Amino acid sequence: MVKSTLSTHENDVVNPLLMNLGEDVMGFLNEVQSQYPKAISFASGRPDSKYFSIEKFSEYLDFFVKTEALEKGQTENEILSYLGQYNRTKGIINNEVSKYLLVDESIQALPEDILITVGAQEGIAAGIMTVCNKENDVILVEDPAYIGITHFSQINGYHVDGVPVTSNGISLEKLEEKIQYYNSIGKRVRVVYVIPDFQNPSGVAMSLENRYKLLELAEIHNFLIFEDNAYGDFSYESSSYPTLKSMDKNQRVIYLKSLSKTLYPSLRLALMVVDQSISIDGNVLRLSDFVSKTKGYITVNTPSIIQAMFGGMLRQHNFSLKELNKEKVLGMKEKRNHLVKCLEEVFNTKNNSWSNKVQWNHPNGGFFIRVKLPFEVGKEEVIECAEKFKVIFTPMSFFFLNEGGESELRLAFSNLSLEEIKTGVERLADYIKSKIE
Repeated sequence: MVKSTLSTHENDVVNPLLMNLGEDVMGFLNEVQSQYPKAISFASGRPDSKYFSIEKFSEYLDFFVKTEALEKGQTENEILSYLGQYNRTKGIINNEVSKYLLVDESIQALPEDILITVGAQEGIAAGIMTVCNKENDVILVEDPAYIGITHFSQINGYHVDGVPVTSNGISLEKLEEKIQYYNSIGKRVRVVYVIPDFQNPSGVAMSLENRYKLLELAEIHNFLIFEDNAYGDFSYESSSYPTLKSMDKNQRVIYLKSLSKTLYPSLRLALMVVDQSISIDGNVLRLSDFVSKTKGYITVNTPSIIQAMFGGMLRQHNFSLKELNKEKVLGMKEKRNHLVKCLEEVFNTKNNSWSNKVQWNHPNGGFFIRVKLPFEVGKEEVIECAEKFKVIFTPMSFFFLNEGGESELRLAFSNLSLEEIKTGVERLADYIKSKIE
C-alpha cells in the first residue's frame, strides 16, 4: 500500500505579513465557544436568527422572475437562464437598489454608481485595492476598529493607522494631527474609514456636528471617507442621524451598506455607492468602473440568484426595508434595555461596594455595550471566565490597532435571549467580583 505524505515547505511559503498580524481574534473566540458550549457567549455580534424569514426568499425570487419577464417581454425560463449565467460585475439589481437607497437612506445614487458586493468585506477590499497606493498612501481607521479593515490592510501591505474614538465618534482633532504628521513625512492620508452609527466595537454614534466637520475635513485635506453602515437601521431612539453619504455634496464618501444584520449573514450581500469621477489623460471616468474592474478579479460577479431574491423583496415592499425590520429593531431594543437593566441591578453600588469601579456606556443603537473594569482582561481571562463561570466576553484590546482597551470588554447582546442575558450578566458579575475581592 502506498502511504501518502505531505511535503514540508520553508516558512517563506506563507505571507510574512499574515504571520505578523498578531492575535487571530475571531479564531480564538470561536475556539473558546466550541470548547465551552454551555457557556453563555456575549462575544459574537451575530443577528438573531429568529428574524431571518429565509422561507420567504423563494417567494421573492419567483416575484422577481415574474415581474422581470413582464417588464422585458421575455419568458420566465429565459429570465431563469439569465440568472444562472455569469453577469454584470456591478450587479443586476442596481435600479432597485438605487430606489431603496433613496427611500430608506435619502441617498441619491445613479444605478451605474452602485456595486452589489459579496458582503461589505469585499467592498472594503475592492475599494482599498482600487484607490490606495501601498508606497505613499495611508489608511486611517477608528481605534478601536472593526478588524475586517485593519487586518485586511495589514496582510496586504497597506499602511494603516488608528485614530482614537470619543463619545462623539472618531476624534477629529487627532485625525488632523495624523494628517499633518503624514504630510510632513511625504505620505498622504488617502482613506478614513468610519462606522458613524453605533460603531463596532464601542457602540458610539458620531454626532451630527462631527459628521459635518468630517466631510469638511475630507474636502480640505483631499481624502476619501469609507462609511460602513452595518448598524444604522438599529437605532433605538425616536430620532437618528443622517448617513454621511446623504450629506455628501462633494462626493467624498464611498458608502457601504451591509445586509448581514438587517436580513441575514449568509445572504452575503452588501451595497456600495461609488459616485466619484476621476480625470485620466484628460478623460473624466467613473471611479465605480475601476472598483468594478478590481471586484472582477476578486469574485467575478456577485451571485445573480441571490441578487434576484433581494431584488424581488425590494419590489414587493416598495423599495423599503423599514417595515420589514420594524419587529427586529424593537426586539434588539428590548435586549439592549434588558442588558442595561441587568447591569444596573447586578452592579448596584449600594448593595455591592466592590462594583463601584465597573462602568458601561448606554448606546442609542447597535449590538454592543462597552464595559470598563478595575483590572485588565485578555486571552487568559476569557478562558478562565468561560471555564469557571460559564460566560464568554470579548476584551476590547482585541480591537485596538494601537495600545488600549486593556481594562475593558465588549458585550454583544444581539444573539441572546432575555433569559440568557440575565443569567450571563449574573455569571459575569460573579467573575468580576472574584477578581476584585
